[in-house]
Amino acid sequence: MKTKELTVQAFIAGVYVALSLFLMPYTFGPIQVRVAEMTLLLLFFNKRYSFGITLGCLITNLFSPLGLVDVVFGTFATAVSCYAMVKTKNTYLKLMWPAVFNGIIIGLELTVLFKEFPFIFNMFFVAVGEVIAVFLPGIVMKKKVLENPALHDFFS
Repeated sequence: MKTKELTVQAFIAGVYVALSLFLMPYTFGPIQVRVAEMTLLLLFFNKRYSFGITLGCLITNLFSPLGLVDVVFGTFATAVSCYAMVKTKNTYLKLMWPAVFNGIIIGLELTVLFKEFPFIFNMFFVAVGEVIAVFLPGIVMKKKVLENPALHDFFS
């Protein structure tokens, strides 16, 4: 990896971590909106940003009250979301993958660890948080950025 690429990846990871830790009460738990997941929208411009996003998620999950389990499964959920987004052509489906994968994986994780709420509850609210953090901003971005070639070049 060249120095410029490494710097960009570190910057993306740093933004992810900073947003997550700044908004800590909303980053973890059964009802969460991990605003840092908005960095997934960078994948519309360059699939290589998956590395920085996944690294940022891994570092953030080191601070999780769920411990090492969240480092493994939370990071896995984001990595799978990145992969699916990169491989999917349809914009709306691409934007839904984080809600699907995080809803299922994190919902299951929360259910197994806490048993406070049923799986459907945990899955639903984690998925809703992802829709708020990724899908809705992605729709706005599609209209404002992706359909404007000058702005698209800026983010590439």
